[in-house]
Amino acid sequence: MATEGTILVVDDSPNDVELLLRMFAQVGVQNPVDVCHGGDEAWDYLQRHKEKLPAIILLDLKMPRRDGFWVLNKVKSNPLLRDIVVIVLSTSSDLGEIQLAYDLGSNSFLTKPVNLSEFKTMIGAFHTYWVISNQAAPKRGRWIKKPGAEDAE
Repeated sequence: MATEGTILVVDDSPNDVELLLRMFAQVGVQNPVDVCHGGDEAWDYLQRHKEKLPAIILLDLKMPRRDGFWVLNKVKSNPLLRDIVVIVLSTSSDLGEIQLAYDLGSNSFLTKPVNLSEFKTMIGAFHTYWVISNQAAPKRGRWIKKPGAEDAE
């Protein structure tokens, strides 16, 4: 089942954002894409869009002021936001940063390749798995049976 929601890109580098958007077009991503240029802007975005949250957040780690770890922690510790798929997309391959991202609840960690062809392949794989194939979590509470509900029947 295809993910039809918005992809929120959080990255402070205009060049990286431009390249990512170009790769999205080349691999066929048709989802709406919104861009925030830092952690504070991303948090403000999520507060303003509570009725229509993004389906996926692509999150850079190294940003001034509020970094990606801060955003990841805020999203995954908030009951209204924690089901959003958050994928770290970083230049880092530091094992400590990778572990911390997963500890904070990242759904995936992708290291940006330097090679353009490899970057396109990676974005194609992201599109195939996370946008086309992945089954997103249902809205919280809609499909969950309450304990003892089966006894009432």
